[in-house]
Amino acid sequence: MRLLLLLWYLSSVEASFSLFHKSKYFRFGDEVDLYVNKIESDNTQLPYAYYSLPFVCPPMNGAKPVHLSLGEILRGDRIWQSGYKLQFGIDYQCVGLCDVKATQSVIRRASNLIKDGYVVHWSIDGLPGATTFESDLHRNKYYAAGFPLGFVKDDVSYMYNHVVLVIRYNSNNKAKSEGSQIVGFEVYPKSVSNEKCPGTSKDYENFPLIPRTNSKGKLLDERTLIPYTYSVYWREDKSIDYDARWNMYYQNESNGAHVKIHWFSLANSVLLIFLGSLIVMVVLVKILKKDLKSPSLPTHEQEITLASANWKIHIKDINSTPVAPLLLTTLSSCGIQMLIAMIGVLTLYSLNLIGNSHSFFNTHQGAFFSLSIFCFIISGLISSFVGINLYKFFRNKVNQSFDPIRTIVLSLVFSSAIPAILFILMFILNLFVWAKESSTALPFGTIVIFLLMFILIQCPLGIVGGFFGNRLTFDVEKTNLSQQGPILEKQDFHTPVQTHFKLVSVISYFKTCLIYGLVPFGIVYVELLFIFNSVWLEKTTFYYMYGFLFITTLMLLIIIIESTIIAIYISLAFFNSSDWSWLSFQVGSSVAWYIYAYSIYYFWKVMNVDDFISSLLYFSYMALACFIIGIACGSVAVLTGLIFIGKVYRSIKIE
Repeated sequence: MRLLLLLWYLSSVEASFSLFHKSKYFRFGDEVDLYVNKIESDNTQLPYAYYSLPFVCPPMNGAKPVHLSLGEILRGDRIWQSGYKLQFGIDYQCVGLCDVKATQSVIRRASNLIKDGYVVHWSIDGLPGATTFESDLHRNKYYAAGFPLGFVKDDVSYMYNHVVLVIRYNSNNKAKSEGSQIVGFEVYPKSVSNEKCPGTSKDYENFPLIPRTNSKGKLLDERTLIPYTYSVYWREDKSIDYDARWNMYYQNESNGAHVKIHWFSLANSVLLIFLGSLIVMVVLVKILKKDLKSPSLPTHEQEITLASANWKIHIKDINSTPVAPLLLTTLSSCGIQMLIAMIGVLTLYSLNLIGNSHSFFNTHQGAFFSLSIFCFIISGLISSFVGINLYKFFRNKVNQSFDPIRTIVLSLVFSSAIPAILFILMFILNLFVWAKESSTALPFGTIVIFLLMFILIQCPLGIVGGFFGNRLTFDVEKTNLSQQGPILEKQDFHTPVQTHFKLVSVISYFKTCLIYGLVPFGIVYVELLFIFNSVWLEKTTFYYMYGFLFITTLMLLIIIIESTIIAIYISLAFFNSSDWSWLSFQVGSSVAWYIYAYSIYYFWKVMNVDDFISSLLYFSYMALACFIIGIACGSVAVLTGLIFIGKVYRSIKIE
């Protein structure tokens, strides 16, 4: 019985993530499914399920919803089988789908959606129905996923109620005996005022959407008949290989320029890292090495007046417990979890794209979100492991094991506290999306799945990691710097004394963010521009340069490490402050404030969003994303500070 339950659970998990791509082969006359999905607009953050629209043909001929992965649900997909009948290789000149009798309120809603710039998303064999463009610069054809719901002329909306479907296939494959593979899906929509298909003719009238009202402006109780028709044409295209069929979705008018911009950005980032490395070398080689030539603590007032030697006198309290150690440890450990998940996803995607052009993952069918969830859950094991030991270090009790109950509690806090808060915030935002009946609203069943994954997988993994971390022991002489021997008080040398300390001093905090966040933001600015355009502005495009993003992420981490070392030394030597732990976190997380500031600028200057819910979702999602980036980078800085402090102060000889 347990074996059956285990097999059922594993099959459910595989179905929920749907990570793997399966190529299909078709023979002449085989039925080909056309799936309808959703409509979305660059001007709002509220997509709608296609079959939730009252002015389109409803599900017919036994059409059923398609099982969706968690990633597809998160991005708002609502995929259904459609009533369009397609047979491989068989053309249809004109087929009537249905006639919809729409009320005047429905006509008004359709008109408003068209004016808002909504596009329709269909798919065949995993390929989205595309609008075709031709580059004036490169003289090549490229695709944009989706096709317009209609068009506007003289402030009147016109419905696209006829579609010409051109499906391209390639029979030139290694397993030709298995059949042909679909390599292109083009949609050419037309607005036709009657049930006659226009074909190639341009002599036809369009279908206007003009709500009928009385003399008082009230909608009439009448219905408007909307006829839906379609044509199908199959074309063999040997120039497109199956493994490269997505390339046309990546190409556009400025495709070559984008690649050059990425390389130029990488060159600038390398230069910034080189300059940062030079400064770190000055700190480590020129100053610290000079100070360490006389590795004992200063014993005369004249010696301590040198700023470069001030850092030595902090050896007594460099291991002192920071303010709010539990909060700092929680942020750092959860940041490590986020960082590992991000690096894992980017690594898998980079290898997948380089390896075999989308032949492994369902790259554009929610696999990114599914992989993110998977990596995030697994990395909970590491976050609690690191969190337990980091908490011990901050409390100066590195070898004091916690009792089992406290170990469980701390493990849950370090691995699950921040994810739980994020989940609650996402649920609150989901209520607003529910109210708008958008397809991005998570169904109740999906919320239950997330809760079960959190309780049955995330929490147990966190507890396991915490127990292993609790058993780890360290060399006390190397980890507890304050117990190396008797040292003199800082006051004996008349150095500036910090009389009080606050966890967050607003002025100093934002000074730190302003100074140390600028260079890391310069590293990621170009990638941010492309990601923002793909996610928020041009939803019909796909972000695919994961290799560049992976390299940019690594360079970001390098510059954060360098900035942390510089900040800690300046704080110790010139500001006489030994609170390196919170300073490190502030330095690392400062880039998140720049990213959020950029998101505000992007919203006001680039985006064209005017409704409240879309604005709320945009700023809320960006705040959550920046928080995740902030704690991830902050955790790297804290670990950097821990290693740097240990290496430097263990070199001092106490006399």
